[in-house]
Amino acid sequence: MRRRFGWRVALHTDEVAYLSKGDNDVSAAAWYGDELTPCAVDLPLVDGQEIRLGERALRAIHIPGHSPGSLAYLVESAGQRVVFAQDVHGPLHPSLLSNSADYQASLGKLAALEADILCEGHYGVFVGRREVAQFVARFRSPAERTPRRQDG
Repeated sequence: MRRRFGWRVALHTDEVAYLSKGDNDVSAAAWYGDELTPCAVDLPLVDGQEIRLGERALRAIHIPGHSPGSLAYLVESAGQRVVFAQDVHGPLHPSLLSNSADYQASLGKLAALEADILCEGHYGVFVGRREVAQFVARFRSPAERTPRRQDG
């Protein structure tokens, strides 16, 4: 994308080393019989950092667990809270450096956002706070299901 469109590469700071060296295990490239080409990161991100896209601001939400630097992005548009998130469902695996406690905390963080729309990278788009909450709750342990609102 950098070569084709001139886009900058953005990634959470906890993942920079893996992309920079082309780590096939943490990136899961090896799972698919592929190799990750090392890539420099132009914009290391931290929790709460905003990225401007035209007149819109996306807020990076750090949701570790699936991997150390997993991110979701929150944008408010036409009065709707929209979250873009990949791997809300996991999986958790040692080669990804997954952490179950971080994953459960991150699911709580996602639930607390009270998103109106969730665009999840594998399961599709969920519309309505109830549908979003039900999807996230599917992966939460019973002890972790008490949501609290959080703005990111």
